[in-house]
This record gives sequence, C-alpha cells and structure tokens, in this order.
Amino acid sequence: MSVINWDYQPDSLEQLEKGGRENMIHPALKLPKELEVYRSEIDKTVKPCVRITTEKGETSLTQSKFGGQPYMPKECTHPKDEHNHYMALFAQINFSEVPHIEAMPKTGILQFYLSPVDDMYGLDFDDPYSQKNFRIVFHEKVVEESELITDFSYIPDLGDDYESIVEEGRMKFELIASPVSNGDFRFEELLDADLSKPINHKKYEDLLELYTEELAAEGHRIGGYPYFTQMDPREKGDPEILLFQADTDDEIGLMFGDCGVANFFIREEDLRNRNFQNVLYNWDCC
Repeated sequence: MSVINWDYQPDSLEQLEKGGRENMIHPALKLPKELEVYRSEIDKTVKPCVRITTEKGETSLTQSKFGGQPYMPKECTHPKDEHNHYMALFAQINFSEVPHIEAMPKTGILQFYLSPVDDMYGLDFDDPYSQKNFRIVFHEKVVEESELITDFSYIPDLGDDYESIVEEGRMKFELIASPVSNGDFRFEELLDADLSKPINHKKYEDLLELYTEELAAEGHRIGGYPYFTQMDPREKGDPEILLFQADTDDEIGLMFGDCGVANFFIREEDLRNRNFQNVLYNWDCC
C-alpha cells in the first residue's frame, strides 16, 4: 500500500535500526472514489494527526486522560480561576505515550484545566487567549510518584450544581493522515480544486458536500486540522497549529453545550519553545 512520506529523519543509526515512534509507517489517506481525481491536490494539504479515542475508567497520575486527578509535583501550585476556585483537570497528555508529530513534545505532560464554576467552560469570548478561567500547564520533566501530590482532599466539594464536564477516562492514540477540513479558514487557499460539481450520489448533491462530510475532522485529536460546529474563529495571523481538540464523547460524558467541540490553537514558534501562555481557546456547539 502507498504511504505518505512525512520526511522522517532518524536521530541515529541505532534509532533507524530499532525503529520506534518516530519511524512509524503512516497510512495513506483514504478517499471516496468520487474524490480520487483530486487526490494529488488533496494530498498536498495532508498533515499528520494523532486521533484520540477514550475508554472510561480509572487512571494513574501520570497517564494520558480526560478528567481524574492531575499529575502534580509537590512544588507546584494547583491552578485557580478568577474566583479563587481550584480548577478541575479537563485533559492530560503524556507525550511519551503519543506518536510523535513534528514540533510537538516527545516527552513531558501537558495539562488543560477548566474552571469548575464557569458556565462558559473557562472561555472568555472577548479574549480567547485569557487563561483566567482555563489554564494550560506543561511539565517538561516527569518525576517519580513519591514526589507527587496524591491527596487532593484540599479541593472542596462544590455540590451537584457544579458537576464535572467530563468523567475520568483513558486515552488511546493513533497516527492518521489529516486532509484540510472544510471548516478551516484556509480551506480555499490550501486546496486547489473545484468541488462545486454536482454528483450522482444518494446522500450528497455535490463534491463539496461529500468532502465536508466524509473528510470531516471530528473527534479528539492532536495536530492536523480542526472541526467546528459553527465557523473557524481564526483569521490570517492567528495561531494555525491545532494543539488539542476535544469533541462530544458519550463514553466519558463529555459535551460542550449542545454537541459542541473545543479547540486549542498555538503558533509554531510558541510550540517549539514550549510556551503555552498564548494559546487560543474556542468552543462552539449546534
């Protein structure tokens, strides 16, 4: 089977011989037969992406997860929101468990916290960079459990009116090929193809509708292109790298509004410098 070349360069001969996460074979992009005529144009837009699936259940402090208790070294301070409430761990990614994508960390733990009392799930629509009610924390070095906080009884119970947005669940990772999504604001710029042609199809009227539905970027993911239920909030000059996307997921009771999806975007320079202070956070719903 043909594969897309991601220009993998081994760090050493030993790594090349042994293989590993950086030397994985990436699957070719699967296209509906009606779009095969545009394969070369579509392939030019493809980026590597890590698809995340979930399984409800308990996790360890260092494990990649939704919900649950955070990895928290004893010298760290638990993030608080603007009302001085301890934030809840929304998601945690241990990059040592994740297939590697260029510019993303190979190791370390990245955490996403949300205010437990904010009706907007931590988002300030007037300033989507403001981390006053959401917070992103990166732990470059992962320490032993003996050096971690394990007793979180200091976090008060806020009662049934403030239930968590997500239930605890493990993450599983799969490297996939991601073509530009129709919702991305760069769609027409990146894809040089006329998809306005009508087609004889039982579900779709034209190629654009088929592309939009069959090559959608739904689901949890790292990298690749985003999915929106409404429209891309970004414009030229805004961060372009999809750091993390969290979608509606019945397995772990996750939903932003009415079947919504959340996206976190970052500039490449900030990502390479492991600077997660200038992340654009957005969520929308039906």
